[in-house]
Amino acid sequence: MITEVRDIEKSRNKLRNDRDNKNQNVKELFSKAKEAREKRDAINEDVKLNKALRDLRKEDADKAFGELEKIEDSMKEKGISPKDFGKRVKLSKQIRDLEMKIQTTGNLKPQEERELIERIEKLSLKLDEVEVADEVRDALRKNRKTLRQLRGEALSHHKEVQKLAIISQNHHDEMIASIKEARTIRGEADSHHQEIIKISKEITDLRKEINRISAEADRIRKELGQETAAERKKRKAEEAAKEEEELETKAEDVLERYQSGEKLGFEEFKLLISRGLLTDND
Repeated sequence: MITEVRDIEKSRNKLRNDRDNKNQNVKELFSKAKEAREKRDAINEDVKLNKALRDLRKEDADKAFGELEKIEDSMKEKGISPKDFGKRVKLSKQIRDLEMKIQTTGNLKPQEERELIERIEKLSLKLDEVEVADEVRDALRKNRKTLRQLRGEALSHHKEVQKLAIISQNHHDEMIASIKEARTIRGEADSHHQEIIKISKEITDLRKEINRISAEADRIRKELGQETAAERKKRKAEEAAKEEEELETKAEDVLERYQSGEKLGFEEFKLLISRGLLTDND
């Protein structure tokens, strides 16, 4: 039964080691899951920020697009064609040439002068239209540039959201996997713990039975006049103490003989060395 108890205790100790290792593994996995969750949450904050910025840029882009449509409608209402853009220099030169002609030509007839003035007035009106068209063109270009910029920023934030979302999902998956694995291992550790409790009870019951049998054996020995286990243990301890005392006395005697110059036998040398009374230098 004692051998059986010892074998069972070995099994219990192995289960305890396995349980403790699993619990440590569970602790590490939950710590890993916590770290992954913190990383995920931090990235999710960046996702929220980029989403807000993306939506804001989309709103601004929609406003800019609305302004662009207004400008284009205004161009249509005024009859301004994009093909007319860039004619300011040409018209200005034509007007200057006509004005110079009036100023430098001395023999102009009144009819010819009136015709030149009418042409200048028509060109001036056309120039005014072109200048308005140029102003509209500048506003159009500015709005188109703003619109492209806002759409580009919105797209950039959207791409950042997509990239961060993937990273966040990876951390989330890592967290879930660690928690799932930790729970599985914790279940195994709990199963080991229950088995340990069961085995411990079995060991306790066996030890109680061993003690009962031992006590019964001692009782029978006493009835038969024999030495009990406790008495035998005490006797052996006393015999060992007595033997130790005798060896100590003998060793002191051998040491005195050695120090006085007497030759010693091999067994006597062994005794001195075993008792630490003789070194290599001696």
